[in-house]
Amino acid sequence: MIKIMVLLHAAQGRDWQTPPKGTSLKTLAEAEEQGLIEIRGEFQKRQFRLTTRGFSTVEHDRKRLATRHS
Repeated sequence: MIKIMVLLHAAQGRDWQTPPKGTSLKTLAEAEEQGLIEIRGEFQKRQFRLTTRGFSTVEHDRKRLATRHS
């Protein structure tokens, strides 16, 4: 789950984007199975974007982290 959260936090908005370097296909597949991201493309040209559920998850986690640090 930690790898998935790193992937979600690396997302810049909800547009299509390239996954961060070092993100495995397994991590992408797990996040997609959980309904957090959508994937398109093949191998080197693979892209992802946050789903509504993924975006909500990231926003909730960012608020939680901000509260912990204040």
